[in-house]
Amino acid sequence: MRVLLAETNWNAMTAGAGLADTGLLVTRVNDGTELLEFAKFGEQSAIVFDLDIPDMDGHKLLADLRERHPLMPIYVLSHTEDWDARSRAYELGADVVLTGDVDPYFLAAQIKAAVRRTSGYSSALLKVGSMTLDTDLNRASIGSNTLHLTRKEYEILEMLVLNRDRLVTREAFMAHLYAWDDEPDARIINVYLSRIRQQIESCGGEADMLETVWGLGYRISEQARSQGVAA
Repeated sequence: MRVLLAETNWNAMTAGAGLADTGLLVTRVNDGTELLEFAKFGEQSAIVFDLDIPDMDGHKLLADLRERHPLMPIYVLSHTEDWDARSRAYELGADVVLTGDVDPYFLAAQIKAAVRRTSGYSSALLKVGSMTLDTDLNRASIGSNTLHLTRKEYEILEMLVLNRDRLVTREAFMAHLYAWDDEPDARIINVYLSRIRQQIESCGGEADMLETVWGLGYRISEQARSQGVAA
């Protein structure tokens, strides 16, 4: 999972460091303008910013983000105890308004739970066929066998499972993994997917649950579809 975070004060910077420590990918931007730009073109699972963002009105920023991303989990940091300001943030679409110093580990748990719910999962254990992903431990397994995946391979597999039965494009994978930071050739995704399939098969699973739909993208499902699919 990737979090888009505006690091506009010490509290937000501390939150960003803590979120990264929990295993989340973090895209850091400097202000509201950059936040809107990345939110428009990036591939993120949740958004975090301080209501007192320096270059624009925080409530307007929130309204713009919510209009563009109706289902995106959005977390607002605030130094004010003023209920009217917090109430307005909720009215504009904030999922959670956090006041005072942020516990990044608690925030990470909230973000992961919200992302899972928006994808239709009710717990930290995501199941597709015989495979289980533990989103708290960033680990995938089939029965008692653990898939030995790199960080990026796990992120690809998690992204597919969170979008089960839906196509994910190569461009979406690249944006999620690299956020335009030192991107390699996009064909690297084929290498990652090949290794994931090998791991699924070596652990007793069905490698063709991970499908390549030529010219469109990739998906994971209980059973591979035969038409237009190369496993």
